[in-house]
Amino acid sequence: MKNPALTVALGCLAVGAAFLTLPPRRRGDADRNKGPKKPFDPKAGNPIPEAQAAEHAKKYKKKYKDNTSSNYCAEEPIRKLLDQPDCVGIRMYRALNPDDDRHSIILVGVNEQGYDLLPGKQQAVAYLLIESYEKCPSNCDGNTLTK
Repeated sequence: MKNPALTVALGCLAVGAAFLTLPPRRRGDADRNKGPKKPFDPKAGNPIPEAQAAEHAKKYKKKYKDNTSSNYCAEEPIRKLLDQPDCVGIRMYRALNPDDDRHSIILVGVNEQGYDLLPGKQQAVAYLLIESYEKCPSNCDGNTLTK
């Protein structure tokens, strides 16, 4: 990749997607404006050596044999998400389509305080949300990190 920041963002996307089957956080809409329970780190995410990443991904795949190994999202929507005003990173949500029960991820921009940048009625900016149904192992041969 030509852009190191994009490489790190895509790496974070891959690592985040690996955790798709972890139990969801138990915070509902009523807690939305209360902020995170522990201090939010807007610089969270670090490069990881390939061997260590492979070890972690293989452990996950072994423990959750029938789950999605990874998700994919194209570069263009990720760039658009990161280029939004106040966006310092990406949060990935596990999602389930109500029409056909397909699993996906939803990517949301996050501001420096740790709040999702949502396109709500009270926002001056119509923030972008991204959804991706591209996942392995059902649609890829290129998921070599877990082989």
